[in-house]
Parts: sequence; structure tokens; C-alpha cells
Amino acid sequence: LAAAGETMRARGGFAGASAMLERAAGLTTDPKVAAARLAEAVADACLIGDIDRARSLGGRVLDARSGADDAARATVWHALGVMEEFGGSIPRAADLQAAAAESGTGRLRVRALAQLTMLRYRLDDAAGMLAAASRLAEAAHPGDPEQRMLAEYGLGAAQVFAGELTVGREHMRRAVQLLETDPVLRDDPRQLLFAMLAGRWLSDLAAGVPSLERRFGRARESGALGVLVPALAMRAAGMWLLGDHTDAYASAGEAVELGEALGHVSELALACLVLAAEAAARGRFEESERTLAEARDLVRRAGTADVAEHLLRVEALCALARADLNRVVACLEPRLASAGRSGHVGDRLPVAPALVEAYAGLRRTEEAAALADRYAAVNPVPRPPAVEALVARCRGLTATAVPQASAHFEAALRAHLEWPEPFEAAHTRLLYGSVLRRCGQRREARVHLRAAQEAFAAMDLRSWAERTAEELAATGGTVRRRTADTDEPLTSQETRVALLVARGMTNREVAAALFLSPKTVEHHLGRVFRKRGLRTRTELAHHLGGGGR
Repeated sequence: LAAAGETMRARGGFAGASAMLERAAGLTTDPKVAAARLAEAVADACLIGDIDRARSLGGRVLDARSGADDAARATVWHALGVMEEFGGSIPRAADLQAAAAESGTGRLRVRALAQLTMLRYRLDDAAGMLAAASRLAEAAHPGDPEQRMLAEYGLGAAQVFAGELTVGREHMRRAVQLLETDPVLRDDPRQLLFAMLAGRWLSDLAAGVPSLERRFGRARESGALGVLVPALAMRAAGMWLLGDHTDAYASAGEAVELGEALGHVSELALACLVLAAEAAARGRFEESERTLAEARDLVRRAGTADVAEHLLRVEALCALARADLNRVVACLEPRLASAGRSGHVGDRLPVAPALVEAYAGLRRTEEAAALADRYAAVNPVPRPPAVEALVARCRGLTATAVPQASAHFEAALRAHLEWPEPFEAAHTRLLYGSVLRRCGQRREARVHLRAAQEAFAAMDLRSWAERTAEELAATGGTVRRRTADTDEPLTSQETRVALLVARGMTNREVAAALFLSPKTVEHHLGRVFRKRGLRTRTELAHHLGGGGR
């Protein structure tokens, strides 16, 4: 049974492997060997996301009467640490990985230290992260590709987080090369999360997209739901930053549904935040508020509330989608002291752009201008295009004369050409058009407002499209009207089905990929066709591929 379980694991059958090893342990008379087999069953249960079973089996190994040695206990502590990271407390997860690193040896110790390195990052502990990464590099065996990859990865991430970008990214590039060239690492679902985060440390979120599709497929095929949920959450956040709001909405919704079923906590919070932002942008405000409330609770349960500034920024973005400027101010003003933190585009004082917009909209002009000046000062030239666009947009909102405002907005639009994020470019055009309209420049305002409305509509972001349409109507411009059906945004699950069908998958293939029944897929596909006024799969593929998102 034990041998069959190991064979099944090698083929990606982690659920079957866990069951076989548990049964093998029950038939093994040597307590030490039995505990070792049960510990392996815990590790496989962890990989498929079976939190309750992993904890139950782990408790049996850690029982003082089990006969388990240090290696078996370390295996369980490592597996339970991963489970705790996803389904419990981040500080508790760090304690478990530290225990695994102390008792474990070889590859297990290296894996525990790699997890500990990333947990220190999640706790905003740069010194602790670097210390764990240094221990990781010392423990890694240079002849083992996985250990070498984890050592390079840990050092790279820790040094980038500490501000040593050049050295850190060189370590990270070597880690990525190992991830992509070693045949075992290329297909191991356990490496999916490392592959996903590499883009963040290299400041190139799009770099690994082709390989990530392969890795996602492998994780789905093997039923590795334990890594699929956090990977989907990270994918949603990454696609959001890359401007692919269709994929972000689809991935976030799937992560939330699977994560709730499996009892995840910390990564589920990230997925909830992306889902809340995307739902608000689509005018699904009840869904957005419900998901935001869930994210707040999850962040509290994960023990990361003190470093969860991202939660407030997303809450402010949701409020901005509803044009609730007072709530934007309430969310972000308390974070003005965090000038040292970096936002998702690498800017310092990342709360400033939304807060400047809210101040300007509330006619708090002096505060808006002062904050725009401060934002520019803490982000000195030369700036990355994304930061330049936001700095110029803030300047445009606070300029006191039309020529100066136009000059700043035009500079922002030029920067957007080098930062292909469609939402932010459309957002800038909306604000530019609004400023021109209020200054009596109606004809010029229509050009930017019409372009913004078309862009928001193409991304299916109904609340922003409607807000832009109102501004356009106020200029006397013609607003493109949609039918009642096509005005209704897709749900996250409908979006998921549409994306996979557009890639050429059959209903059965879509059902297998999304863990749904073919009948459910057929139902969702019918709603997608109705909402978008489409009749065939070919039209759907053209609609999504042509930017009709």
C-alpha cells in the first residue's frame, strides 16, 4: 500500500496517495515506520487542501504515544504550517515552520525555511525575512535542484524586499531558470506559488504567464486544491494589476468559492479584496460590500490586520466606484503617515491618488493641492511610467487654470502609453474630461469622456461606464445606449465559463476544469450569450479576444 501510494503521488494522485498511506500506517507494526507513513499522508492531505483531515492525522503523529521521530514530526509541522498559513493564523504558521526547520533535515528543512522566509514577508518583517533566507541558503544542498532553487528564491525575495534590487533580482532570475528547466520542478504543483510570486519580485508580472497556464493546468489535473486556492488569489491580484479585469474577476470568484469550501483564510482575504473591487466596478455593490466584510473578518483571523493597508485601499476604490468620496477620505486619511510604504506600481504614499481625487471632488482644494505636492515629492524623478501617470493626474486635478491642468493630464496620458493598464488610462480620461467640462471646454471634454466610456464598457465595468456616461451627457454629447440585457454585467462564474469556452474548450472540458457539472456550464453559457447578445462560440471568442471584456 505504501509503495502504491508513492507511485500514485508521483503521478499526481495526491488524494489517493494520502488514503493509501493512512491505511498502510494502520497496518504497520513498527511505530516509527507507521508514524512516518502517516506523516506523509498528512503532507498529501495538505496538498489537496483537506484541512480537517490533515489536522486530524497530524494530531495522531504528534501524540506523544505515536512513536514518531523528529523527521515525522517535522513533516507534520511543515504540512500543518502550510495549512495554518492558508486556513488560520500567519504568526502561528511561522511558529510551525520554525519548529519544522529545527527538527527537520535535508529537503524538508529547506522547504520549511523557504516557507518561513515568505511568512516573515507577510508579517512585514524585513529583518526576519533576511535572517530566514540566510539560514535557507546555508541549509540548501547545491546538488539538489529544488533546494538550490528555494535558496536562490529566498535570498532574492528577501533582498528585493530590503531594497537591494539588483542583487535580489539576480538571485530570483536564477531561481526562475531552475523552475523552468528542471523537469521535476516544471510539473510539481508545490512550486506553483513560487512561480507566481517570482513576477512580483522581478517587477514583471507578465513574465511567467505562459508557464503559469501550464502549471495551473497541472494543479487542476492532480486535484492540488491546497495550492490552487492561493494561486488563484495571487493570479486575480496579478491580473488586476496587469489590467486584465476579466481574468481577475473570474480568478477571484473561483478562489473565493473554493477557499470557502476548504476553509482557507489568509489567501481567501486577498481573493475577496479583488472580487470586491471588481464587483464594485461592475455596479454589483451588494456583492462588493458583502465580500469586503468577509475580507475584514479574514484579515483579523489571519492575524495580519496591523499590516493590511491594502484592505483600506481596496475599500476606498470600491467607494470611489460608487462616487462615495467621504468614505474614500475616511478610509485613506488615517494612512497618510505611511509614506514609506510602496504601492502596487512602486509609488510611495500610494493612498494619495484616490485621496487627491476625493479631496478635489469635495472641493477641499487646498488639501488636494498639498497632497498632490507631497505625492510628487516622495516620488522624485525619474519615475516609472505608472507613477508618472498618477503624479501628473494628481497635478491635473489640482491645477488652478485650464492650460496647466491640460498640460498635466496630457503628460499623464503619454505616461499611460508606456503603462498599458486600461482601467487607469480610462480613469485619467474620465477625470480629464470632467475638469474640461466644468471649465466650459465641452467639445474637448467629449473626446476624452467618449473614449473613457468605451474603455470602461469594453472591460464590463458598468459603474464606471455609467458615471462617465453621465459626464458625457452633461456636455451635450450622445451617449451610447445598451439594451437591458447587454447592460447587465456577467457574474464571476459566468465570466470563468466564457473565458474557457472562448479558448475552444467543450462544455465537458470546462466542467472538469471548474469542478462543475456540464449542465451548470450549459446554463451559464446561455446566460452569457443572452447578456452579451451573442449566438455562437465563435462570436464569444471574437467578443473576448477583441477586447469586449
